[in-house]
Parts: sequence; C-alpha cells; structure tokens
Amino acid sequence: SNHYFSFFNPKAGVFIKPNDNNQFYASIAVGNREPLRTDLKDGIKFGAEKTIKPERMIDYELGYRFVSNEGLLLAGNLYYMDYNNQMVQTGKLNDIGYKIMENVKNSYRTGIEIETQIPISNYLRLDANATFSKNIIKNYTAFYDVYDSYYDKLLRQDSENLGNTDISFSPNVIAMGSLTYTPKRNLSFNLMGKYVGKQYYDNTSNDDHSLDAYFVSNFMAGYTFSKSRFGEIDLQFMVNNIFDKKYIANAWVATDKLEDGQSFVYKGLFPQATRNFMGRVTLRF
Repeated sequence: SNHYFSFFNPKAGVFIKPNDNNQFYASIAVGNREPLRTDLKDGIKFGAEKTIKPERMIDYELGYRFVSNEGLLLAGNLYYMDYNNQMVQTGKLNDIGYKIMENVKNSYRTGIEIETQIPISNYLRLDANATFSKNIIKNYTAFYDVYDSYYDKLLRQDSENLGNTDISFSPNVIAMGSLTYTPKRNLSFNLMGKYVGKQYYDNTSNDDHSLDAYFVSNFMAGYTFSKSRFGEIDLQFMVNNIFDKKYIANAWVATDKLEDGQSFVYKGLFPQATRNFMGRVTLRF
C-alpha cells in the first residue's frame, strides 16, 4: 500500500542578550515524524489495532545561559513536549531484532536540563550536565496477543487500560560529570562518569519490566602530533567502565496469553561490557 505524509514544521522564538555574559530565550516549535517502512510492516504483521501513524509534537522551551569572562558556563533549559500519536517502543522486537513501535494518542515529556563548565585552573576543567524529567503516556492501553490452548493459532488481541504510565526507555534522571586535565596543549586526560536512572522497557510501568539505575566511568588519554610529514596524528587510549561495573542498559519483553487465561512473558536482557580497553589513531591532512 502507499502512504503519503505532508508536514509543516514552524518554529518561533525570542532571544534576548542584555550583555556579553547573559542570554535568555524562549521558543515554540512544531515537529512531525513519519514512521519508517519497517514500522509500517510490523504494524500489520503483528496485528496492531491500526496502521501506525506519524507523530506530531509541539515543543515549548524557556532557557538561560551565563558565560563569565573567565570561562565559567551555567545554563538551564525548561521544556515541555506535547505529543499526539507519539511513536514509542512497545518493548518487543521483530524477527530480525528491530524494535517494534506503536502510537500512543496523548503523551508528554517535560523537565529541566542543566549544564555547567567550570575552569578550575589553566590546566583543569570540570564539565557536568543533567536532565530531570517526567515522560508520561496519558491513559495507556496495552494490547496482548491471545492464542489457542496449543499456542499455534493467533485468535485475537485483548486490551488492558493502565491509566497514566511511563514511556518506555525514558529514565527520569540522566547525568554526566567530566574532569579534563591538559598539562600541555597537545596532551589531555579525561575522567568521565555517567548516571542513568531507572527505566522501563515497556509502557506498562511494571517494576518487573524495569532496568536498575547505573553509574559507569570511563578514562581517556590523548596526544596530538601536530607536526608530521603525514599531517596531524591523534593518539587516544581509552579504558571503558574502569570500575568494572556489571550493569544492563537495554532489554526487550513480550507478553502473550492463551485463551484459558495463562500468560507467558518472554524477556531478553543485554548486559554491557565490563572493564575494556580501546586505542585509536586519527590522521588528519
């Protein structure tokens, strides 16, 4: 079948800069997103109630940014994203591992983003950012495939209204901190830590279908040979997950039912690499 999408994505805003150190802004924007070909195919193949539709989002933002003459940066951004037919992950995978999408009629994402950059000395800099948010589906209805008692014939889809739920794969807290030491112009060392809060891997807000929060740290050392017959050469050495943290950052889940009322829940969890090492050479000419 053929699908045609026409979008109009206007944006308007106000930017105020009273002096070289302070900036204020406010904006409103409309964004539309069409489903991918795979989304359309899976919607039919997996018995979705309706063919998946494009989503529309109205984004409201209000922000402030301060930069001192010494290089101190402080910034904050408030946002509210109002969605119609947002395409969200169901938590399921198709037969080739692609994440299946569905529309949720009314949903929103809202929160605050904060950022700072602090020059501790001429050689040491601290960078940090964090996002605190709520990501909510209003009046969510979950659909379950129902099979016969022999589990070989799809009979119908049952539904269950769960009220307001959390959007899948949308942690309420994400934060990062980074310390960079540059003793020489061509030599740098960086220690970075990232925190990701609890998240659900379907849209039911079921704690049995959630991933625990985790904190992971990486280290990187880099040196640039700026004068070379081959051009500039960057050498980098990385130690990822330096504290050997065991954590899970992704998952999938599918729930099927039989006509006699039994439920079967299938899950797949994706543990991440423990401490690992990597080197990289970049040549620029």
